[in-house]
Amino acid sequence: MNERVDRLLDILEEEKELYRSLLAVCQDEERALIRTNLKELNEKSKKKENLILKVRILEEQRLHVLKRIDDSLGGRAPHATLLELSQMLDEPYSSRLEEYHSDLSSLIQSITEINLTNKDLITHSVGLVKDSMLFLNNFITMSPIYYRTGKIHHSEGSGFVLSGKI
Repeated sequence: MNERVDRLLDILEEEKELYRSLLAVCQDEERALIRTNLKELNEKSKKKENLILKVRILEEQRLHVLKRIDDSLGGRAPHATLLELSQMLDEPYSSRLEEYHSDLSSLIQSITEINLTNKDLITHSVGLVKDSMLFLNNFITMSPIYYRTGKIHHSEGSGFVLSGKI
């Protein structure tokens, strides 16, 4: 049983490091958004995707180890959180699991907050681009041409140079 809990703690440590790296990448992504550095933004997005993939792999390993720990506990913790599991185990495991719970919760909250900020920055940028496109399309709309008869000739083009989709 101790071997399984030690493996869980190792996985949690790896996850914590990945979440720290993910937080740093999200912060870099925010700076790239502010500077509108598309090359850097693409690089950060790729790093973020890579880190998320690694977290998913570790998460699968963590669930497998938790299942084995639950079997050792006689099925008392089939869907236990880290805090609930910490109450079922003795020291030093109990306090270490509580520490990981606290650290991971804090990191995930920080990542969530910065992702919301990044989402707002992207939404604002898209709005600015749409407004600019609308201005440009209205600016270059052709004026009507009058024939000698006094009738207006409408050209076939509407004056739209840019696509209205992003």
